[in-house]
Amino acid sequence: MPVFPLDSMAIQTIQFGDEGQAATRELIRRFDSIAKARGLAASERERFRAPLATLQSLDRQYGGSAPLPLEAVDEVVAALVADLASLEDDELVIAVALWAIRHEVAITAMEPVVNALANRSNRAAGKSEIAAVFGLMQGVVAHAGEALSADLERSNPERPWRVMHVNLAITAIRTEDPAMIDYAFDALDAALPDERASFYSEALALALAPGIAAAVRERIEARHRKWTS
Repeated sequence: MPVFPLDSMAIQTIQFGDEGQAATRELIRRFDSIAKARGLAASERERFRAPLATLQSLDRQYGGSAPLPLEAVDEVVAALVADLASLEDDELVIAVALWAIRHEVAITAMEPVVNALANRSNRAAGKSEIAAVFGLMQGVVAHAGEALSADLERSNPERPWRVMHVNLAITAIRTEDPAMIDYAFDALDAALPDERASFYSEALALALAPGIAAAVRERIEARHRKWTS
């Protein structure tokens, strides 16, 4: 039997658990790194570490991406998201939101998640990075739809349901990907019927600037005609 030299093949590392469990381990590793770098006191570190350990324990018991037949997990997620937001690290907040999505747990503290995704979108540079943020936003919108789609606070422009869809549309425009733009515009049209005309009027003003891709401008112009004529 021939023996292949190591440099002739890729070396694969064996991972313990599934992808969801690996993501939770990375979440905890990131928190530990941040806690150490910022010199968090032991008591403060434990305040964060205990609910993170709960997420990991649930992963081990039910799998990293399985629905959880338990009550009050959404309360753990809500408290953890709010606490992690105080550390001003968007990746921690997004990681907990993704944990909730994997386990079909409601995210009741939505504002920190929306803000974290907005910050990540603003920092994104290349098209692939922007597209990745769009995918995250798309997943959060789909996950939160059942709980937020009633949208009873229409007088509040900062309500998560509105901000999520506006940010999704803006991020889609930045990708310059026609399919993503159409998806985001359709979602905004359905979710925010009272704001369609104003959104596309503002978007059109920006789309007339030099350097805007023709496919992007055409899609904005079409929606503007549809909702303002």
